[in-house]
Parts: sequence; structure tokens; C-alpha cells
Amino acid sequence: MKKIKNFSLLLSLILLLQCTLLPAAAVETTDSLQTEPVSEANILLETEDIPFGQVCVQKGCRTIKGMVPLGGSDRRLETAQSVFLYEVNTDTVVYSYNPDTKVHPGTLAKIVLAMVVLERADMDDVVKVTEGIQSYIPAGANSMQVVDGKTVKSEKLKSNEHISVGDLLYGVLMINANDAAVALAHHIAGTTDGFLTLMNNKVKQLGCSNTEFGNISGLYTGQSYSTARDIAIIMREAMKDSRFATITGTGEHTIPATDLADKRTFKTQNYMVDDSTIQDFYDGRVTGGMATYHETTGASIVITANDKSSEEDTIYLNYIAVVLGATRVFAENGWQPINHGNFNEMSVLLNYGFDNFKVNRIIYDGMSLNQFPVNGGESYAVGQAKVDVDSVVPKAVQMNNLQMNYAVTDGGLSAPVKKDDMIATLQVQYRNSVLTEVEVFSMGNVKPANDTGVTIRSTAVRSDSDDSGILSVIGTVCVIVLGLAAVYLAFNAYMRSRMRARRKKRRADRRRIR
Repeated sequence: MKKIKNFSLLLSLILLLQCTLLPAAAVETTDSLQTEPVSEANILLETEDIPFGQVCVQKGCRTIKGMVPLGGSDRRLETAQSVFLYEVNTDTVVYSYNPDTKVHPGTLAKIVLAMVVLERADMDDVVKVTEGIQSYIPAGANSMQVVDGKTVKSEKLKSNEHISVGDLLYGVLMINANDAAVALAHHIAGTTDGFLTLMNNKVKQLGCSNTEFGNISGLYTGQSYSTARDIAIIMREAMKDSRFATITGTGEHTIPATDLADKRTFKTQNYMVDDSTIQDFYDGRVTGGMATYHETTGASIVITANDKSSEEDTIYLNYIAVVLGATRVFAENGWQPINHGNFNEMSVLLNYGFDNFKVNRIIYDGMSLNQFPVNGGESYAVGQAKVDVDSVVPKAVQMNNLQMNYAVTDGGLSAPVKKDDMIATLQVQYRNSVLTEVEVFSMGNVKPANDTGVTIRSTAVRSDSDDSGILSVIGTVCVIVLGLAAVYLAFNAYMRSRMRARRKKRRADRRRIR
């Protein structure tokens, strides 16, 4: 029985040692795991000195001033001097070529003329046409007159004719009518020079520092220049006015008779909006725009286009596309174009934009993004986004093709961290272009660790070795079994010793009685 007692004591000692060693081993394992920073491969602890919100401008495509287009800047069109493809809904520069090179804008200047007029007059306001209006117009320049072969379809403006602002704007934007432009300028500012000042002030207000107009109509002058990017900025602002959008998206319009002229019917010179004049360039995705040509400055065009198929569509491509200074090629007769330049190359640009890109939601409001180490904290901070971000991406791209680059606030986090604290910033990058920048907020509180000497660790951390976890479970089960066995043996030995003691006492009592 003494052997049994000794064996029981030995088992109890083993149990005590095992219970003492297991917690120590567990703490040691946790410490070794936590020395591996969670997802730190894409945490940028040192970033270039570019303020938040400017990285996607200087090194990316997000915002119309982005310097690194998503689709690059290699030449894709044959002759255009300056090209810009911009997606409005996501504020993304999809493609550009010489976007900030100064080029003569031609009569695209009339877009700004229309903007100034719409700010300062109503469509129904009546204009009294300037005396001697045609003397202001260079020979051969477009006017309200439309000639089909030898037949005059509509007449030029006449001195003292009364006509509405709206009707004159249709003439300006649909057929580049220069007499209508002068009549509007005189009505608003009194002189063309005064109106020209209003136009140049307007583009400066829009931030178009590379644009200057030498006259109100955009007729050739060495003083006029703009860029494809600036024209896109101007068009984006102009399209916010539904009246402008309606006019530039109209294929045919009839102006009612005035006091001095019969009704006038116009067909747009933007052949991408309407196919009744030239069928080759019509594109059902085009919603508006304006085209221009001059033998000195070349052929240019700006259009708006989208692939929205129904009113229910919420995510779709909505482009502003600009082609400046394309080369127009004529037949041997000298007047018939065999390559329009602006329309041909705009068709190529649009097909590239719609065939190769799509809009995806890449960040969701409430989306869990990453874990961040917290100095002195009881756990890691889990970051989340608080915005929905849609972005243009190549059609074949997957989310794992996007690189997520984090910059921790102030170079590191220290406990305590409160829920909704901004803890980092995120740059989403595809190849060489930053698609967007997002602020990252803590999903919950992170308290300081206690002072017991045992660091409290996140329960989300897993062991690097599945084998060590299995061995820990087996060891725990063995300890429990051995412990129970030791208790049973000890209790059994104790009861047997008591029984022996009682029997001995009874025998002693019997001897005394005898």
C-alpha cells in the first residue's frame, strides 16, 4: 500500500508541474507569434512627402488633373496633337496624350461663350441684332445662313432683327454661327472686347491656366490657345447646365420666323450626334459635343458619351473625350474630305475607352481593410473605410490585381485607440497609377495592456504551426486523464487505509474483552 501512496503522490506532482508549465508555454507561443506584424508588407511607415489627396493627382489618375492616366500616355491616334479621355462619374483620367500642350482650340471657344451667356441671360430674352452685323464677320466664316447646293435654306442675321437668346445659342453651338455669337456678345456686354474679357475671366475661374482666347468666336488668331485637359474641364462645367446639354445633343432644330426672317432649320455639324448628314461617324453612345475645323489649326472635337443602357443603371462609363489638332485629308478636288481627322480619331478613342475599361466598386463603406499594430495595446487595431469608392479599371482586372498601400498615422499607433479614430490612409494602386486615396478608421477601441507582466493578445492570432496546436490539445487531454486517475488512486488508498485501521481497532477491542 505504501507503493500505491507513493505512486499517487508522484502522479499528483506530475499534474501540478504540467498545470504550471502549460500557461507559461502558451504565453511563450503567443509572444513568438506576435513578433510577426500582421499584414505589414503593405503598410508604408515612411512615405514620400506628398500630402494626402495629392498622391492620386501627382502619381495617379483620380481627379481631372491626374498626371498618370490609368491607360497610359502613349500615342494611340494617328495625327491628333493633344488628346484627353476622362470619366466623369468616377473623376478618372483614363487616357491622355500631350494633355497640357497648348493648341489652338478653334471654335470650341464658343462653348465658353455659351456658358457666359447662360449665366447672364434667359433663353427667352429677346436680342435686337446689331446694326451692320455682317460687317463684324470675316468673309467665308459660318453664319446663321444654311445653303444646300445652290438653295439658301436659312438666312444670315439682319440688322435690327429681333430673335431670342435661345435661338441664337442653337445657331452658335450647332452650326458655329459667328453672326449669332457677335449678336449675343453685344447683347450681354455691349462690345465684343468686353465680352471677351468675361470669357477669359470665366476660364480662369475654372482653373484653366493654360487657356486664353483672342476673340469671342474662336476664329484663327495667334493669341488663342488651350489644352485638351482644359477643354475637358470647360466641357464638364458646361454640361452641368441642362440647356447647354440639350442644345449640343440636338441633331436638328428649327428656329421660328422672326420679324425680318423666315424660320431657320439647322442640322448639327457634330456628325457623331446625328446621322442625317454623314452616317459614318454616328455613335449612339454620344450625348453631346462640338466640332471645329480650320486649315491652319486642324480638326478638333469634344464630345460626351456614355454606355448607360437604362434609367436604372447606377454604375456606367460617362466620358468626356477631347481631340485637338487632328489632320484633315482632302480628295484631289481640294474640298471633299476623305479623312476628317477629328471624327475618325474620336471614333478610335471612344472604342478604346468603352472596349477596354469598366467601372467597379473597389472600396465599400464599412469594409474591413487591414490590421495595424498598436504600441502598448491589448490587440491590433482593425481599420475600415467609411466611403464607397467606384473606379474605372481595365475590364480584365481582379481585386487582387490592385495594390493596397497603407500609411499609418504619424508613423505608428499607441494605445489607447478609440473607435472611429483615423488611424491610417490608403492608396489603391493599379500598376503605375494611384486610383484613389481613402482615410482608414478604427472599427473598435484598443485599450492599453494591463501591468501584470502578461501581455493580453488578440484572439485572432493563429499559430504558424498546426502540429503544435494538435500536440497542445493531446497534452491537455493526457493531463486531465492522469489527474483524474491520480485523484481516484489517492482517494482509494485513503479509504483502504481507514478500513484497515478500523479492523485493527476492532481486533484490539476483542482481545481486551477476553
